[in-house]
Amino acid sequence: MTRGLGAVYDDVWLVDGVRTGFADFTSVLRDISPTDLGIKVAREALAKAAIPATEIDMVVAGNMAQSSFDSYFLPRHIGLYSGVPLETPALLVHRLCGTGFETIIQAADAITLGKASNVLCVGTESMSRNPVASYTSRSGFKMGQVEFKDFLWEATKDTASSTGMGDTAENLAKKYNISREEVDEFAAQSFARAIAGMDFRSGEIVPVINETFSLAGYNDRGIRLPKGVESFAVDEHVRPTPLSVLSKLKPAFKGVQTGGNSSAVVDGAAAAIVVGGQTVADRGLKPLARVVAAEVVGVPPEIMGIGPAPAIAAVVKRAGL
Repeated sequence: MTRGLGAVYDDVWLVDGVRTGFADFTSVLRDISPTDLGIKVAREALAKAAIPATEIDMVVAGNMAQSSFDSYFLPRHIGLYSGVPLETPALLVHRLCGTGFETIIQAADAITLGKASNVLCVGTESMSRNPVASYTSRSGFKMGQVEFKDFLWEATKDTASSTGMGDTAENLAKKYNISREEVDEFAAQSFARAIAGMDFRSGEIVPVINETFSLAGYNDRGIRLPKGVESFAVDEHVRPTPLSVLSKLKPAFKGVQTGGNSSAVVDGAAAAIVVGGQTVADRGLKPLARVVAAEVVGVPPEIMGIGPAPAIAAVVKRAGL
């Protein structure tokens, strides 16, 4: 029996949401703070959902790789610069690859417990801004080479099991007898579907432009795109990638994975508004979806990538489907 952590919700609704386009690693969004990306989508989501920022009871933000000097304040600043009242609390959550889902779960929990009626949920990441870091330099250096490490690369390695993300995927390929051909075919299908769905998804993407975010009595902040770029509103990593191209790429980890069939490393942000049924009724809203249930399940670190499978099975059972 799968042991997880979950809940069923009776009257929780996802009203609307938006996102930026996702930029390739060190591309157009490379210099923009995840906080500013979060502010951008939060403002746009509130406007699209027609929920006044002053009626938000709680801000929940997810940011896995804290990649700015003021990242401690990320959820707080996203809320404040989006127009949320000063007294409204903000929370930062972190559940690795499931962090975005966790923002919705936290909102649903708060609404169900009567702690909030309207919640602003944000997920934002700048993989490009992950620093080259030295954790031991505070006390000075001994003779010899000063040690700096790539934070992004090191963070993909689980020190408990001594496995990187690539290793965990190769372990699963061996465990379930998944061939290189099957992986490439799935990747080609994914790219084809992503391209076919571009028009359908266009309504959820808000253009990132050069702009200033102001808050009365506090410092301005904002977004400055690279010289010559006025607007960004595409998913850069989605491009025609047929099987004939994928099959020629060299393995990245001496197995089935390549640079073509693996997950992209990108920068971007998304926001959603989650509310209780009373808000839906009072405002005559037409939500996108009802949040029915949630479930979180842990798996062995060396096969981390299988996590969604038992979680999906558990949440379906919990929801009685």
